[in-house]
Amino acid sequence: MSGETFDYIVVGAGSAGATLAARLSEDPTCRVLLLEAGEDDRWIWLRIPAGLFYVLRGDRAIWRFQTEPDAVMHGRRIFWPRGKVLGGSSGINGMIWVHGDPKEFDHWRDAYGLTGWGFDDLQPFFKSIECYPTGDPKLRGQNGPVRITEFNPREPLMEAFIDACEASGVPRVVDYNNGSYHGVGMLQFNTSRGLRVSTREAYLRPIQGRANLVVRTGALTERVQFEGRRASGVAWRANGQRHEARARREVILCAGALQSPQLLELSGIGDPDILAAQGISVLHAQPAVGTNLRDHPHTRISYRIREDVQTLNALYPRLLGKARMALRLLLAGNGLMSCSGQIAHALAKSLPHLQQADIKIQLHWLSSPDARDPRNLVLDQHAGISIGTFMLRPQSRGTIHIQSSDPAQHPKIHSNYFTDPEDRRTAIAAVRLARQVAQQPALAAYQLAETRPGADAQSDDEIFEFITRTAQTSYHPIGSCRMGGDAASVVDERLRVRGVEGLRVADASVMPTMCSANTNAPSIVIGEKAARMIIQDAR
Repeated sequence: MSGETFDYIVVGAGSAGATLAARLSEDPTCRVLLLEAGEDDRWIWLRIPAGLFYVLRGDRAIWRFQTEPDAVMHGRRIFWPRGKVLGGSSGINGMIWVHGDPKEFDHWRDAYGLTGWGFDDLQPFFKSIECYPTGDPKLRGQNGPVRITEFNPREPLMEAFIDACEASGVPRVVDYNNGSYHGVGMLQFNTSRGLRVSTREAYLRPIQGRANLVVRTGALTERVQFEGRRASGVAWRANGQRHEARARREVILCAGALQSPQLLELSGIGDPDILAAQGISVLHAQPAVGTNLRDHPHTRISYRIREDVQTLNALYPRLLGKARMALRLLLAGNGLMSCSGQIAHALAKSLPHLQQADIKIQLHWLSSPDARDPRNLVLDQHAGISIGTFMLRPQSRGTIHIQSSDPAQHPKIHSNYFTDPEDRRTAIAAVRLARQVAQQPALAAYQLAETRPGADAQSDDEIFEFITRTAQTSYHPIGSCRMGGDAASVVDERLRVRGVEGLRVADASVMPTMCSANTNAPSIVIGEKAARMIIQDAR
């Protein structure tokens, strides 16, 4: 393909990139090239939600990023996997469907000067992407490409968890995506008949064969190429060979919060000192590239429960239990294999006077070890559950920067978890709420006994010690190419990279703050909105 010319080149076929490429190619007069470093993998465990446990163990469909040792986290390196497959991280995530906090989108608009990014501006996009027939048609989409469902069948333990949250002061909600972002209810998933609906299934598979959309997998992008200060194309490598393609109109980076800033720096856009250290000539000095990185550190409180809870016990007679779950998925399209372990969640306030929910707790079917080895995810050998916790809007900010001019070399990630004191307070409050919920009468019949951290951890210091020794990522990195109305932002409100022409970034890296408990749905919306803006600007 060396020397071929396209109207648009999209780098990264993940939540935003697959969406964007599909929308741009709806115009038959435009030629679109979509580059993805992963493969179009038909692996069954990428479709079955419970297969996430197998996916995370190996290298087949993920980038195995690791943070640098974090002093606050007792020198631990935290595993940050990202999708390396057509569909990107939408192909390997937990499939939890959350629009985001309406107040936080309005905060983007008002505090960051982002005209067009308030909740009223984005809600039509959320409606357009989803197919949720049981929702209120005034607020929820009915005919979009992404099918949304709830876990089925409803189990008494789920209802008990919701009742316990309500008894702890969290209001019950039927639909947390209806514009209200405070309450407890059943989780919604981007699944259909128990199978994952990634952006590969929702956006790319229906248009395979579209003549003006060229998809290249196994293509590791090396850099954006420029003529003067205008992006003119990209260079990538595949099967040991180097390729180039030209873009008549624009190049759009959709490589995610870890690899979009890496590509900007490899292309000469970033902090001059960081670029010089790797022998890269500065095209545009922009120290903000790779900063403002945020993530949800996730802490689980583990409980042993009554051994005769039938649904959970199905997991423990190994072969028979798995066969029963697989049969249920095949025949009914539901059951335990139709989710990755999470069933219900509560978006709550750590202090009564707060205007927004700031903590999340969620019910997990499984009780898992506190020191999870990502290559050997081993479950506790007893019936149990866990309640996952994290703060919704972390204030601590990390960084991500290249440590080599080789695009195959992973960038250096500093998570900087809990460096903001407010994050410490909020994380402790989330653990205390999880414990309060577990102690409610609604859950008494299940005889919950806390196994981690256990009764000895009661003070704030003891709880925080447990958090920092056991917390893992929630797989939600954002913000490393921050969008804003100020000159210090990496991209403007139309996602154009400041200081150059013909280049945009459209993925979770542009989020100025964490808008949501989960970032997949907002990332797809970014792809949809980017496509509309690009088409408008071309006209």
